[in-house]
Amino acid sequence: MDTTQSRTYRSPRRQAQAEATRAAIVRAAARLFADRGYAGTTMQSIADEAGVAVESVYKAGSKAQLLRRAHDEAVAGDDRPVPLMERDELRAAFAVDDQRALIRTFTRAVADRARTLTPISSAFMQAAGTDPAISATWAELETQRRHDMDRLVQAVAARGPLREGLTAERGATLIWTVLNHQAGWLVTHDLGWSDEEVADWMAEIITCLLLPSA
Repeated sequence: MDTTQSRTYRSPRRQAQAEATRAAIVRAAARLFADRGYAGTTMQSIADEAGVAVESVYKAGSKAQLLRRAHDEAVAGDDRPVPLMERDELRAAFAVDDQRALIRTFTRAVADRARTLTPISSAFMQAAGTDPAISATWAELETQRRHDMDRLVQAVAARGPLREGLTAERGATLIWTVLNHQAGWLVTHDLGWSDEEVADWMAEIITCLLLPSA
């Protein structure tokens, strides 16, 4: 009896090429979602932007899945599967002992995301208005953003007092509602602020919302 079992051969080079193609497709989708919105972006236009066949785009995911991946990469800063708050630059911020220095370090670590994330978030909200599944995904993302703000406020509160009468939960809610993608759009696209200016603006808002007057 033949006991030979067939084995699937995976070429590392071929796998690397496939991953590079998927990354190019996600980047192309992100550019188009930002420029044209969700409704104005087609799978064919993504293929044209990425320089691949449209079949490759469908293999990379549905349009909704590409939107989610584009959003996740804009939040994280790249395509590595590491959550925002576990990134080295955020870990460094949370290692700072002083409240105000922690806030400044945090905002400088994330300010550059605003420029790429805000148009993707706008496309997400556009799509959420017409697609219940995307709406549910957007709610999930906002829950995660709220959780991230809670981690920030908890870290600040662990290093000193918050302003009188403010709980950590209330502080996280304030930051979550004020520092949203619409505000990010205003400062990056309407006002054209640099990443440094955006970081200073974020730090000022967080400090005013959370900390006692100096």
